[in-house]
Amino acid sequence: MKKLITVIFLILFSGYALAQENIKELTILHWNDFHARNVPYQVSKKKDGQTATYFIGGTGSMLGYLNKFRDDKSLVLHGGDDYQGSPISSITKGNSQVELLKLYNLDAFIVGNHEFDYGSTELETGLQQANFDVLSANLLIQNENRTFGKSYTIKEKNGIKIGIIGVSPEDLKSLTLPKNVANITVLNTDSVIAANLKVLKSEKCNLIVLLSHNGADMDSVYASKFHDIDVIVGGHSHTPIYKPRVVDGILIVQAGSYGKFLGKLDLKVDTEKDTIVSYFGKLHETVLDSAIFDKAAGDKVNDMIASIEPKMKEVIGKLEVDWKKGNCGQWNVDALRTMFKTDVALLNGGSIRKDMLKGNITVGDIWEINPFGNNIMTFTVKGSSLKKMLANNIRMAAKDEELSGYDMILFSGMKIVVNTSLLSDPSDSFIKSLEVNGKAIEMDKEYSVVTNSYTASQAKKYFGDFGEEIKPYDTNVIDRDALLEAVKQQKVINNVFEKRIIDEKSN
Repeated sequence: MKKLITVIFLILFSGYALAQENIKELTILHWNDFHARNVPYQVSKKKDGQTATYFIGGTGSMLGYLNKFRDDKSLVLHGGDDYQGSPISSITKGNSQVELLKLYNLDAFIVGNHEFDYGSTELETGLQQANFDVLSANLLIQNENRTFGKSYTIKEKNGIKIGIIGVSPEDLKSLTLPKNVANITVLNTDSVIAANLKVLKSEKCNLIVLLSHNGADMDSVYASKFHDIDVIVGGHSHTPIYKPRVVDGILIVQAGSYGKFLGKLDLKVDTEKDTIVSYFGKLHETVLDSAIFDKAAGDKVNDMIASIEPKMKEVIGKLEVDWKKGNCGQWNVDALRTMFKTDVALLNGGSIRKDMLKGNITVGDIWEINPFGNNIMTFTVKGSSLKKMLANNIRMAAKDEELSGYDMILFSGMKIVVNTSLLSDPSDSFIKSLEVNGKAIEMDKEYSVVTNSYTASQAKKYFGDFGEEIKPYDTNVIDRDALLEAVKQQKVINNVFEKRIIDEKSN
């Protein structure tokens, strides 16, 4: 009897041991939307009534934290939009970012929309120097019958076979200047994901990751549609997902933006059943710490910017209030309207890329606040069309009953009173009054407008169908140059946010 019990114990133990052998550990380290924030930058945080300021981010910090957590069980993924956001990226047309990305020993990088800000040819040339897999399954290069990047890649870590599919923004064509993506066709993303899932399943991958630059909301949609995906590592919406989001059993993670966080997702994977048996995810703030900071990476960044640093550090004005997106954006549109002597100025909200604490304003600050280098355009439009443009934009931005949003147009020269409880009325009766330069708008009058080339080229995206074709005139002045000149002329800036849309919504 004792012998039988011993045999049974050995059988059970060996079965348990075998089961344990199938459970493998994996850590996914990820970040996204770095936007060339290669140098640590200052942030402030209020706690217990006190304001503390400290430095975060930068290439040296990001690499330092990455190396702190990385081991032979780590998969390193970048969620896209490393380009655009600092002078060195613009001046080198993104090549600075490829050089720095090579330091991370990435497993895969998904091409975001801002990678195309210098054109698809410049991007492809730069990425040819990459030492990592560049993914973009849903972007097809016209007339070449090939995707812009690899559709998928397969990696093996700690005995786990991992398939990674990469999808770039579905709405790429509306996210950048048309000329920059003229040779790119965006394929049906659902079809692309389905086809590549089939391939990875046939390759007997234990884990399938979707590397997506489509935003947290869209990633939830993907999760609800494609149940063979295990993890979605996202970007684009700049969403800090502090604890992994679970949609239909699929984990969704994203690490905010600008290198503030490194995401760490610890998994235990059953390689026999190809399932995740446990997980823990967290965002780690990349607080500047000399014990963690990668000095070699920091030195490389410093060497890169040394040639432009004297010009970028030139003080051209003084800011006496903190600039947040609201008052900073209003200063930008006010400055352009004044400089180009138009009735109205319109800019996409996404053109403002950085907050700024009060203090000296340098050339580099303006480059970082408005890094895109779009040309200034002017056009005229009837009052009736201008009203319709604003009505359409307010409707789009008023989702969830909030008069805010990433694509809310910044404007100057107008004051609008609305009642958002009437938004569903197609007659635009929710606009109770609209003034241009202090006077009621006249429907048949022609009004002059200044904007940037991106907003002008994407008029339908921001203003919908407003019944008039605009014919923009290219001033051949770069918006950033105009704003640099405006700071120099004004010298001291202390503008506060004005409520230019007043909502009389009935309670």
